[in-house]
Amino acid sequence: MSRKTISVIIPTRNQAEKIGETIDHIKAESQKLRDFNIEIVFVNDRSTDDSVGIAAERLKDYPDHQILHTDETHVGNGKGLAVELGMAKARGDFRIFMDADNSTRFEEVEKLLPFLDNYDIVLGTRYSNEAVSPCGNWVKSFWIAVGDVVEVMLYGYALRYTAKMKQGRFRALVSRGGNLAFTVLLGQSFTDSRCGFKMCSKDAAEKIFPKCRIKTWDFDSEVLVLAKKFGFSMIEVPVVWYDDAGASNFKISDMINSFKAIFLIRWNQLTGKYQ
Repeated sequence: MSRKTISVIIPTRNQAEKIGETIDHIKAESQKLRDFNIEIVFVNDRSTDDSVGIAAERLKDYPDHQILHTDETHVGNGKGLAVELGMAKARGDFRIFMDADNSTRFEEVEKLLPFLDNYDIVLGTRYSNEAVSPCGNWVKSFWIAVGDVVEVMLYGYALRYTAKMKQGRFRALVSRGGNLAFTVLLGQSFTDSRCGFKMCSKDAAEKIFPKCRIKTWDFDSEVLVLAKKFGFSMIEVPVVWYDDAGASNFKISDMINSFKAIFLIRWNQLTGKYQ
């Protein structure tokens, strides 16, 4: 039987210091995953540093890869745009996107693989020590989300946050506040809607991403709403996350877009944009 392919999509903007290490990790792990072929899809989102040159050098001898570029005329943060392009061009039976700064090492994919036979979408989470269904009790999810926000205000981070390094208080508050808004306004019940380590089947990718309208940093929220709307089965699986704020492109404008996106998704729902 021929091996199935996993496409690894790396949306990248100005990550010259990290992208080489990230690609090297993926190449090394691909040698261990004997049951799968690994396609590496590097998507450049208008980088102004040497990210593209470094990626091209690291990938030149790798047999299955693509180097893609987002539309240079697009205005604003385009991480969602980059992931959407990668999902559209990927050739894999399964497609995963991960952060270019290697916050979650690609070897964490081994924790997701056992769930592929039973779920359409497998999501990494930094807020649980066990695999959990994101379609569980909404009321419970609401109070947990409220608790996270309170804990960030008191301690600087949510106590159930499992990352090896902790985010700053402001960024943690944006993250948990966004998750609370996501829960309340969109009726969702995910432990970690924003973890940048998400895998889906080819079928899910081809049905969800063409419907996406949000191209910014917070595109994840729309992806999850659409996944639930289309009835795809999902599970959240704990992954190790090394939060390196210095390697992040996170800005105040991302915070604004994050909350703006939630209201936009709700508007799109109400006006039938996702039909």
